[in-house]
Amino acid sequence: MRLAGLALSAAILSGCSYLGGAPSQGGLLGGWFSGAGATAGQFDRCRIPYRGAPVPPGCHPSQISVGGQINVGGKAGARGPAHPGGFPQSPQWDQPQYATAGFGSHVAGNPHLARHQGGTAPRKRRPMFRGTLDIGAEVASTGNVLDNNLFPTTPFASYDPNAYQEGTVIGSVPDGAITTTRYYVDSRLQNTPEPYDSLSQPDISFSDAWSAPTTIGIGGEFLLTDKATLFGRVGYTRAEGTSGGAASIEATAFKETTTDTYDADANFTGRTVGTIYSPEQRITEISYDFSDLGRLDIEAGARFYTEPVAGRSTGRTVTPFVGASAGMSRLDAVSYTLDQRQLRYTSVFEEDAPGYYDLDVPQGFDLDDNPATPGVTRVDLYDSQWVLSGGLQAGVEWQVLPSTALAFETGIKVQGAPDYANGQEGAARIAVPLTIRGSFNF
Repeated sequence: MRLAGLALSAAILSGCSYLGGAPSQGGLLGGWFSGAGATAGQFDRCRIPYRGAPVPPGCHPSQISVGGQINVGGKAGARGPAHPGGFPQSPQWDQPQYATAGFGSHVAGNPHLARHQGGTAPRKRRPMFRGTLDIGAEVASTGNVLDNNLFPTTPFASYDPNAYQEGTVIGSVPDGAITTTRYYVDSRLQNTPEPYDSLSQPDISFSDAWSAPTTIGIGGEFLLTDKATLFGRVGYTRAEGTSGGAASIEATAFKETTTDTYDADANFTGRTVGTIYSPEQRITEISYDFSDLGRLDIEAGARFYTEPVAGRSTGRTVTPFVGASAGMSRLDAVSYTLDQRQLRYTSVFEEDAPGYYDLDVPQGFDLDDNPATPGVTRVDLYDSQWVLSGGLQAGVEWQVLPSTALAFETGIKVQGAPDYANGQEGAARIAVPLTIRGSFNF
């Protein structure tokens, strides 16, 4: 048995030399790859023909070599294809191009990598489109909604203050005297063309005619780059009409007392006249009451965003921006009413006399006690129409969540001049809006 074991061991060692030996020794695998007559060093079990080829079993990547003379298909001296592809078998992990190729191009923006390298988290990439919803108010405006030179409407052309004079008669001829008292108004100098001292008829501005308009709008924003966007918006603006003084007249009030005396035989014996006056009396005033304002805005524009001024480390950036827009506005028809109030001249001189006519009429000061006084008059200022509009904006945007932002903006909004109902062109309006806009990324 001992001799048999020794003989088997010798045979195994000899076989290993035959199977795995150098090609010059005629090993079986060496002959399969190299063929007869192959020189030493032409076979390397950890050599591959080109990069990306399978790694031979039992070979560590650090042992791999690429190319060289090997047998392909039993022909000695052939070379594998010089293929440049494939992942290097012994990669250099400190070379960034490998990491990028392995994890995708977005690895450059990976926040974990940025923090590991000592930087801050990058700003979130903007999507292609986002929807917007805004609400705001127009806190100030310039321009006149009613120019009296272009659209005169107050009824002063035919106003006659003497139509409202008052008077009393006391006494009789048998009593020996008749006293007549007349209350009237005139100019103080009583030598002017008009029977009053002054007429005040100011133009009515937008801020006089309406309360601060409130706005609401919906739109979308297309993000061209991280700093430039295009937007479109449809909005509606509404304001309540207000009341105020449209015009007034001041004159000098006079109290004239005339006394005629008679004797016992009823003969006229004489006349005495006494006059007192009080200047700067507002004898009549006209008030207006405007209808509500309604406006539909359709506009498009662009915004430019600067670099964030805060919030880079958290991603909740605060970014200033500027913008410009242009479009059209559809104005609702506007009208107003004029109500006249007339002073009672006796109230200037008699303490217990009533002042202005005090009629409890819901429509206003309708002086129907006196046919010379007009009642409530409705005036159509302009019809529904389209006008040009545009504006400039500036503000800041706060990135609340990765997909949601809030913007706070102000600026200047210009509305084109509407045409009055009489064909005259009105005035343009310039307003200062304050707006809060929310946006959501799609």
